[in-house]
Amino acid sequence: MQPIRKAGALILRDRQILLVRPKGKLKLITPGGKYEEGEDAQACLMRELKEELSVRFLSFKPFKSYHFPKAEFSAQGLFLELYIVKIAGKPRASGEIEDIVWVGRKGYEMEKKRFSSSFQTIIPDLVRQGLL
Repeated sequence: MQPIRKAGALILRDRQILLVRPKGKLKLITPGGKYEEGEDAQACLMRELKEELSVRFLSFKPFKSYHFPKAEFSAQGLFLELYIVKIAGKPRASGEIEDIVWVGRKGYEMEKKRFSSSFQTIIPDLVRQGLL
């Protein structure tokens, strides 16, 4: 079975990252989502950020790609491509998103159980890069 392929947005502000909680789910994840047929990363992120956060995509740059044996909400593997993204507008939960939160390094360390298991890998990478 092919892994799920997703583009994730790292939206950063004041050494914090914006995370979302999808409706009906308990774990926080990065905004973004699955690629649709024919989409590249930019098109996928533009569409997903508008749907999920009601913001306008301005620019992005690649951060890192990860492969996880199991996606948070599926038994399939996950190939996650993360991008540092600049946006315009104030993010607000919309569409399939229940809640949004800004989280810094301390907040992550205090409440690890609220985060997707992939953050055990992603957060240390963001800290090493001086982004959190």
